[in-house]
Amino acid sequence: MSFYPATAALPPANAAWRSVDQLNDEADAVLMLSMQRAQELAARALDLAQQTGYEAGMARARMLIGYGHFYLANYPEACAAFEESAALAAALGLTALEARNLNGLAITAVKTGQLGQALEYHLRCLRMVQSIGDAQGQARALNNIGNLYLDLKDYETALPYHLEALELATAIGHSILISSASINAALDYQELGRFDEALTLNQQTLARARAAGYRQHEDLLLANMSVNLLALGRLDEALALTVQGVSGSEELGDRENLCDVLITQGRVLAGKGEWPSARDVLQRAAALADELNLTLRQAEAHLHLSAVLEQLGAYPEALHHARQAAAAEQAVTADVLRQKSQVLATQLKVERLEHRAEEERLRNQELSHANAALQVAQERLAYQAQHDALTGLMNRAAFEAALQGAIQARETMGVLFIDLDHFKQVNDTLGHDVGDQLLIQVAERLQRSVRDGDLVARQGGDEFTVLLRRVRSHEEAEAAAGRILAALSAPTELAGRTLTVTASIGVAVSPDDGTDVTSLQKNADLAMYLAKRERHTVRRFQAALSTAALERLELEQALRAGIDRDELRLHYQPIVDAQTLTPVALEALVRWQHPALGLLPPGRFIPVAESSDLIVALGDWVLREACRQLTLWRAQWPALRMTVNVAPRQFAQPGFAEQVLTLLADAGLPADALILEVTEGAVMDEGGVPHEAAMGHTGLTLALDDFGTGYSSISRLHQLPAQWLKIDRSLIQAEGSAGSSVRPARPIVRALITFAHEAGLRVVAEGVEHPEQLEDLQTWGCDLIQGYLIARPTAPELLSLPALYNRN
Repeated sequence: MSFYPATAALPPANAAWRSVDQLNDEADAVLMLSMQRAQELAARALDLAQQTGYEAGMARARMLIGYGHFYLANYPEACAAFEESAALAAALGLTALEARNLNGLAITAVKTGQLGQALEYHLRCLRMVQSIGDAQGQARALNNIGNLYLDLKDYETALPYHLEALELATAIGHSILISSASINAALDYQELGRFDEALTLNQQTLARARAAGYRQHEDLLLANMSVNLLALGRLDEALALTVQGVSGSEELGDRENLCDVLITQGRVLAGKGEWPSARDVLQRAAALADELNLTLRQAEAHLHLSAVLEQLGAYPEALHHARQAAAAEQAVTADVLRQKSQVLATQLKVERLEHRAEEERLRNQELSHANAALQVAQERLAYQAQHDALTGLMNRAAFEAALQGAIQARETMGVLFIDLDHFKQVNDTLGHDVGDQLLIQVAERLQRSVRDGDLVARQGGDEFTVLLRRVRSHEEAEAAAGRILAALSAPTELAGRTLTVTASIGVAVSPDDGTDVTSLQKNADLAMYLAKRERHTVRRFQAALSTAALERLELEQALRAGIDRDELRLHYQPIVDAQTLTPVALEALVRWQHPALGLLPPGRFIPVAESSDLIVALGDWVLREACRQLTLWRAQWPALRMTVNVAPRQFAQPGFAEQVLTLLADAGLPADALILEVTEGAVMDEGGVPHEAAMGHTGLTLALDDFGTGYSSISRLHQLPAQWLKIDRSLIQAEGSAGSSVRPARPIVRALITFAHEAGLRVVAEGVEHPEQLEDLQTWGCDLIQGYLIARPTAPELLSLPALYNRN
């Protein structure tokens, strides 16, 4: 597909808002699995929502950030996030979201010892969720009111609330609430001396938590079960669980739970008579409790540490910790009394009576809502199972079912396989949101271009299929494909730019080209590959197509195996100082030592890798091998650096920056030892914002590769988060010579160097092959050069770096 950019513009609001909702959904889904990851996703959602004015998305993102802070014990930050989100939700009339924020404020107030305030939040939350028939919210509120009594050590009162919350959560099938209420009910049983019941319930809950992937609940349950087992005298089992609990809590960053499980581990070790080990563990627990200012844990940790030190004969230390325990216990007792005075029993009783009185009405209302929601959900699922979510076209499964039906009915038909030309360029340059809007427009044009009864489907990505009914020859099918090609080619306006869509279309006709679904689709696809060679054309299936397609498939399979068999090789080309010709860096260039075809250049296999999932695995190998080789060379030349080409797909991988930094650390290399060569389109996302790996805080050095080709923009040089700019060899080779009829590129190269220096970038000229080119570049102040004039790409064992260092 070709297109002609006009002016830059942000993606349409509705597409950006969908991205915000998706990020919030992902954050909500991983909240109990990785609090840090949930906060990262919610922060991205908040940033995008603020940019696009999506207030509902902002409110939800702030709430999720609040819960992340809560689970990481950052209570002031959690409270601030909940308050801001609740105010915005109230202004927008989002009752369910406001109630969930009130729940967050309540549990945060409990953690900070403000139980009176917590009760007020809980009652407001309960009234809200009752008013909108939110059974999930009711279960959450009941569970947290039980938790309030649990903190007051009123376990007899807490248990019925937790059991009622568990019953309601089970009725609606809410797995997280089931897990939470079960954990709390088991705590009640433990404190009431019902150890066997506590252990049984915890074991059941642990199985569910592991199946659902609730890491925080899993670690909490391990800690609680170890306490159950300790109370039952099963010390070896308890110790094994504490080891798992410590590891899990450290990995998850749950320091409060880590403190609990360390106290239990110390008690178990003391029970086994392993006094030195018990002392070490309890000292760590006491220090953590002091750091986190967890008064109850301070009392427990210092008390048990005092007993252990007494057994070891360290009486002064034992006395010291006993006094700390007594002071903490006194503070706990005073705090509980203060909190009980805050919590008025009449408020709880009245609220509980109101809940009972409303119960029957709410259950009826819930049933009605559930039935309506179920019907809507069934209709939605039935539609989603048959249609593409983005375009609304039939999906692949529905198309194949319709094609199968036509074959069984012995209809004459044609199948078109359509692939948009250069669509990847749109995604890389303008962003995925614009790409999605273009796909929607293509789908609409396809539907308008076919007859009644013909079917259009989206196969995935930028590929579409069409079923042409009552087609008796290739000529009829090709004529229909030609009409589609003409309809797609009309210019369209998107994001302030004029885009012209072209496509490659393959044609297969039944029964000549196949009598089953697989053959017809495969042969239309093969014909499309033939059309791809010319672009913007239609080709019919020919039997000879199968051979070429098979060769490409075999090459892809061989490359996949070659990566596993370590058949890839790196050759290195020096990049030298333009004035002194001293080596500054080496560019790592991949080759493939094919067992049958010999050493293959990248042009033979990189396109295959980029069209499949292999480019990421290949890129990872190149990074690792380049770091390994650079470590060897830097032992003699410590300032030497390495540049590595990174594909856009690899660069945009989540966590790519962290992966590269880890590789460098493992190799003992500083971050600035490696330079990542990327294209302009790979650096920026669809909103014009640098990808995470391009952000300055990562410490990674970026070089803009192939600059001066494609859609490179000089006006954006100062915005691009790069440190080097590589002028493409095509411009260097086009500098021109006397008598040449081709317009020379000398002014362009000179201007690029000037603009790059103004933007604070170092300039590398690629493809320098003649002394005259070097002299020009030196005169123009180019920083670095690379090309055959200096050295060709060479295997590391054949590269003579000492000679390069001495040649100047």
